[in-house]
Parts: sequence; C-alpha cells; structure tokens
Amino acid sequence: MGQRLRRFSRPLPVLLVVTALALLARLVALGARVAHQDEGRVADWILHYMTVGQWQYRPIIHGPFLPHVNGVVFSWLGATDATMRLVVAVGGGLLPLCAYLYRDRLRDDEVVIFGLLLAASPALLYYSRFMRNDLLVAACMMAALGCWSRAAATRRIRYVLAGTLPFALAFTMKENALLYPVAWIGAGVLVLDRHLLAAALSERGLVASVTDAVGEWRRSAETRTAAAFLLALPAALLVFAAVVVAFYAPIPEVYGLFGGPGAFAGVVETATVDTWHAFVDTWAHAGMSSHSTVEFVGRLLKIVGLTATVTCAFALVGFVRERYGRGGTRNVVEFCFYWGTASIFGYAVVTDILAGWLATHVVAPLALPAAVGLAWVHRVGKRGYVAGEPIAFRLAAAVLLVSAAVVGGTAAYTSYAAPQDGETNPLVQYAQPAGEMKPTLAEIETVAAAHDGIDVVFYGEEFYNPSDLERPPSLEIESGGYPGWFARLPLPWYFDRYGARVGSTTDRSVLADRQPPVVIALESEAGAVRSALDADAYTERTHQGYQSGRPLVFFVRDDATEGATTDAAGAMPAPNGSVVAA
Repeated sequence: MGQRLRRFSRPLPVLLVVTALALLARLVALGARVAHQDEGRVADWILHYMTVGQWQYRPIIHGPFLPHVNGVVFSWLGATDATMRLVVAVGGGLLPLCAYLYRDRLRDDEVVIFGLLLAASPALLYYSRFMRNDLLVAACMMAALGCWSRAAATRRIRYVLAGTLPFALAFTMKENALLYPVAWIGAGVLVLDRHLLAAALSERGLVASVTDAVGEWRRSAETRTAAAFLLALPAALLVFAAVVVAFYAPIPEVYGLFGGPGAFAGVVETATVDTWHAFVDTWAHAGMSSHSTVEFVGRLLKIVGLTATVTCAFALVGFVRERYGRGGTRNVVEFCFYWGTASIFGYAVVTDILAGWLATHVVAPLALPAAVGLAWVHRVGKRGYVAGEPIAFRLAAAVLLVSAAVVGGTAAYTSYAAPQDGETNPLVQYAQPAGEMKPTLAEIETVAAAHDGIDVVFYGEEFYNPSDLERPPSLEIESGGYPGWFARLPLPWYFDRYGARVGSTTDRSVLADRQPPVVIALESEAGAVRSALDADAYTERTHQGYQSGRPLVFFVRDDATEGATTDAAGAMPAPNGSVVAA
C-alpha cells in the first residue's frame, strides 16, 4: 500500500487521474444544451458537406478541422448534439496532460496544480463542451510549446517534430492561430530584455556578458545539438506544410493530388495561396474588426475576471514571486504571464465578436503562473504543518480550500446549472438559445417520422424563402446566401437531422387551409398564426431563439404524432402562387 501511495507522489499518476476526471466532466450530459447558433450553423453545413461530397475553405466558418473530423464522427456515431461536441470535449479532457510537458521547468506540485487548473477552469470546461475551435487551438498551442520546451530541456530532436504536429493542426482550426506566434515573440522579447538588463547591471557589463555567453555556447557540446536542431527544421516545415495542405485542399480536387506535377501544384496552390487570399479578403479588407477596442478590453476583462478569478489572482502572485523573488526567475513562468496578459489586449483589437470563448486563449497560458502561485501557498502550509505553526498552516489551507471552491463552484454553475443563461452566466454568448427547447424538438422529430408532406412551416417575412427545398443552404455567405435560413438557426441543424420537410409562408390563409403539423413564428407574429389555426387542436410553447429578446413560438398540432398523414398536394402555395416547399 505504501509503495502504491508513493507512486502518487510523482506528477504523472496524479495527472492521469485528473485527466480521467476531466474527460468525465466534459462527456457527462454533453448533448443536454441546445445548440448555439454557431454550432447549429457549422454542424448543418457539415451534414451538407457529407451529402454532396464537396468542401472548400470559407473563412467565415473558420478552418477545415471540425468539418473534416466531425464528418467522420457523424459517419461513425451519427449526428447528435453530443457527437457534434465530442471531438472538442476529448481535446479539452486531455488538456491537463499538457502540464506534464512542462515538468522540466516546474516543480512536481506546480505541474499537478497546472493540470488541475487546465481541467477545472470554468472557461476551459465550458468551451470544451461547445463545438467551436477556440479550445482546440489553445490546447494545441499549449501542447506545441510544451513539446518545444521539452526539446530544449532534453536536447531530443523528436520533441521538435512532436510539437510541430499540434502547432500545424491549430492552423487548420481557426485563423487566430496566427496570433499565437505573435504573442510568443512579444513575450520572448520581454524575457530577453530582462536577461539583457541583468547583464548590463552585472560587473562585466552588457557587451562582455553577451560575448562570454556566446563564447561559452560555441565551446560547449550544445553546438552540435544546435546543428541537429537546425537540420530538423526542414522536416518540421514539411510536417507543417503536409498538415495544412491535407486539411485545406478542396474536396474532391484533393483526390487528384498525385495525378501529376500540374495537379499537385494546383492543389497545393489552392490550399495555401488561395486560402491566404480568402482569409485576408474576409478578415483584413472587409472591415470585420471595426469596433471600440477600449470597450472590448473592458468586456473581456469582465468575463475573465468573473470566471477566472483564482487563475488571474494567483497568476499575478506567481509572476511577482518569480520576477522579484530571491530564487531567480524561470523564463517559462514570466513568458506565460506576458503571453496571457497580452492576449487580453490582442484579441480585443482583432476580434469581430467579443464572446466568452476568447477567455480560453487568456486562461490557458495564465494557468501556468497561477499554478506557481498556488503551489507556493501549498508549500507555505506544508512547512507550517511540519514546523508546528498552526497559523501558517490554517491560513494556507483556507486559501487553497476557498480557491478550489470558487473554481469548482463557478465551473459547475457555468457548465451545468446555467449553460444557456446569458443573464447570469458571463460565458454564454448572445446567440445561445435559452430555455428547455429539447422536449419540443423531440416532438418535432416524432412528427417528422410519422408525417408525410410538409412537417414544419415557418411563418413571417424574416423566415420566408420561396425555394425552401429546391436547393440546400448556400455556403456563399458573403453574397447573402439562403433567404430566411440564417434567421432560423440553430433549428435547421435539428430539422435536417430529423429529415423534416420544411416550408415557409407569409400568408395566414395558407395556415388556415392546411393546418400544418408544426408552425414556428416570432412571438410578435404569434397572434396572426393563432388566429389562422384551430387553437384547440394545437399546443403552444414559447422558447427564446438564438438572440436575446427574440422569442419563438412553436405551435404543435396535438394529433400530429398519432399516425402518418399525407398532405394532398405535397406542396404549399405561396401568396404569389409559387411553391414554398415541395
């Protein structure tokens, strides 16, 4: 028994337990929350991509990673809210293992606490249960930097290539991966500046100290290691290029990649040069980021402050102790503090929408200096216990217990108690539907299975489209796309999964004549629908749509699930005589 317990004095066994719990926390009730507008939009396009077998890069829906990977997941496990989020949940659940990559730079207790923060931080947990790329980008970049840190510490070339893979994958997930090297360069410059300042203040002076350091490096065996690292760079660049081309190459053109030199060059050019031009045209030239930077900084600080209070407070403690303590500053602690702090201002400048998912890019790097700060409190309490100093022990224990309660309580509230409540949960973005919509959606699924003809009719100008079923939703978002479809989100994701036939109208007489199984309208239009339907035959429910203050009213005919029925015409005439849905 004693030997087994001693195993848990090392960080890896503890991190494995933490990772198992993190996976459990992310997988339990994963499909309970109604899809966010972005989730429903991208997931429905993935279904479309699977159906037509075609894909090309659209900057507005970010990188190709989730469309390609979730396409495989949907093929294997089916398309549901849970499977839609599964890849992100697994990525977030494995994130605590990244802490082990930093073991050469941190003490054992710091590694464990770092893993705990990556597992339980509210923003990281919430967006591990959300089909979006931000958490995955943060996880890949933490893993990449950890691998490269390990390469520098062990002088093992394999860690260079191991870090290149997640780094390249991050660039297939979301365009903000470009900001990470920028933040790293800035943080590295500040760390280097500290070393230069120390050299300038030393007895030898700046020039002599730098000269001595360079000379010592040239005389050491590390020169051979540096040469090996330089030789590994072409292989790393090849890995990066292969990942980028494999994901960004359009389908089905990618299947002709090896059809000849011309075909190969064409696919590579499309996956790289054309992708870059599409990105620049959308995010740089189109004015996507015109907003008040000061306002966005304040809002992001509020989100981070409310949901990552412990991480922010102890990141400052850890940084101050490292930067101004007597034991010397560890570069990685200072580096991650600068990186996380700069991200607050960087994302406030470049983002087009300020939302809680941006907190993941701040919290992940700040978790490392926060772990250093919390570990220091732990050591103070441990020394107090050994030395028989009850005040130090009790104070440290109280700080750690309160910190754990704050992190755990905030995580439980934001991810489980109120995952859709934009009024009280700062991580909820405004396009998240609220309320208990799932039972109503389950009824509509039953209607779609039992009914022949048009199952769901959207009423009102905002939802109207004269060619609902004549063509799939367009991916040409920049040109306006598919009338009425975006206003209906995230419902198309559900209705396409159910195989529901969807129509739309702006004419009450159509509803009065046909008495459709399900009618959906804005609350402001519900009176018109109510007057056209046989009110006694319908159950009426109101749910918030994807925007706050935009309630939707669902009218479900009571007998719609009792047996299959068939609309005589199979189509619904529009006011102008055209076909709304066929």
